[in-house]
Amino acid sequence: MIAINDVISLQTDAEKKLFIEDLDKRNKRTDTKNILLYRAYLKGEELKIKEQIGVNAFNALKKRLTDHLIEFTSERLLSKDHSTENEITKLIVLSRKLFYRSYSKTAFTLLFKAEKFAIDIDHFSLLNEIYHLMIEHSHLTDKIEQAELFSKLEKNNKQFLAEEKMSILYASMKKQFISARHGDLPKSLKSLYEHGLKQFDIDHSYFMNFKSLNQLCSLTDLFGSQTKNYHQLDLFFEDSIKELKGTKKDNAQSVYYQIELYYGLANIYFRKKNLEQSLSYLMQMEQQMLRLDQKYFSHWQARFCNLRALNLNFEGQSEAAENLLSSVLNQKDFNEKEEALLKLTLAMVCFQKGELELVKTLINTMNRTDQWYLSKMGNEWLFNLKAIEILLHIDLGNDQLAESRLLSFQRKLPKAIKADKGNPLWPFIKLVKSILFNNSVVRTEEFLEKVERTIPWKGKNEDIFNICFYGWLKAKMINRPVYPTTLEIMKSL
Repeated sequence: MIAINDVISLQTDAEKKLFIEDLDKRNKRTDTKNILLYRAYLKGEELKIKEQIGVNAFNALKKRLTDHLIEFTSERLLSKDHSTENEITKLIVLSRKLFYRSYSKTAFTLLFKAEKFAIDIDHFSLLNEIYHLMIEHSHLTDKIEQAELFSKLEKNNKQFLAEEKMSILYASMKKQFISARHGDLPKSLKSLYEHGLKQFDIDHSYFMNFKSLNQLCSLTDLFGSQTKNYHQLDLFFEDSIKELKGTKKDNAQSVYYQIELYYGLANIYFRKKNLEQSLSYLMQMEQQMLRLDQKYFSHWQARFCNLRALNLNFEGQSEAAENLLSSVLNQKDFNEKEEALLKLTLAMVCFQKGELELVKTLINTMNRTDQWYLSKMGNEWLFNLKAIEILLHIDLGNDQLAESRLLSFQRKLPKAIKADKGNPLWPFIKLVKSILFNNSVVRTEEFLEKVERTIPWKGKNEDIFNICFYGWLKAKMINRPVYPTTLEIMKSL
């Protein structure tokens, strides 16, 4: 069953209005309820429609709405997709149609053009399709040497197979990171990668491009997230970036991969607390976002601004961070995931500054279910949201509400997190529980000793977000504001 909300999440507000107009044009009867159901989904009230019209009528109506939604959204996405890959696909489809109508000369002309484009972007699967189509119709012209065409196909098949092996390698490594518990992860990402190259008989240098570097960066980020130790990450692939810059592989087709690569590296260095290097990669990311007439700017704007604001905040420029986030949220129409990302960072910045009422307002606007946030935003994001909400109510003096939120959060945590006894959230939750209803205990010698015993402090290896929560706790202990206390801890590491 296709989840309508997942497809709707891909639409902008403007596209939602256009879809309603499209439904209205399609409707030949005035009593059709598809627009009513669509609007109900936008408000999260679809069950009310189900109660009104009955299960069978609802399911039939939902099926028709889903079909129209998929057709409309896919057409909109394709119309906006001007990638070389999409252009090649169009040429193949058109040439196939021309062959069917016996216009073989024009069909071959288009296929030669498609072949050139596909070679430029190393798209071996599309090249296979092109060569198969050429071979199928090669008897229609004397201008094609079949032996040469067979040779091209054979060579391309080898490259295609090698690329598939690389995809299998990356997929298997990623699966291992996601499914493994903390203690079961490999000690070295580099050794795991090199073992995979030997296992699948892959020539590493042959596939050294921005796409492969981006995949390695993604795996490295995931490795750091799983081990909770970004400080010791081995960025063994980082030097290869300089080797690729300015070469033929630094082309228009690599721009998207470069943006994602520089974002990933900026994030890793931020988690390493190396803000200078993080900012350097953010600047390179922005340069790529401005290429191709800012083709990918809108797609990456939220993540770029979010990470830039985090860097500003921990550089001691909280006002600049707050202004950046507030400004971009007011000016731009983001999707729900992007909006949630920016709002939580803004809430954290404002919480550290003591702007509690503003934080409360921001938290109240994030009213999706925990399960939705878990599936869309991930474990770490959800924990940060819940932690800020709990600490907010403690600071506002709403101890019973804080306890209720804390117990509810613990109860709903995924089994994987509950089973991970090494997760740093457990000692923090225990300490927070111990000061509920009795905040004065936080400044006693007994509590200080309890903190030292309970929190597995990693010193300079400590994750930057863990430092934020410890900064709140230490500020309570020494009766000082949260933000300068947190910055002092950062500088001392």
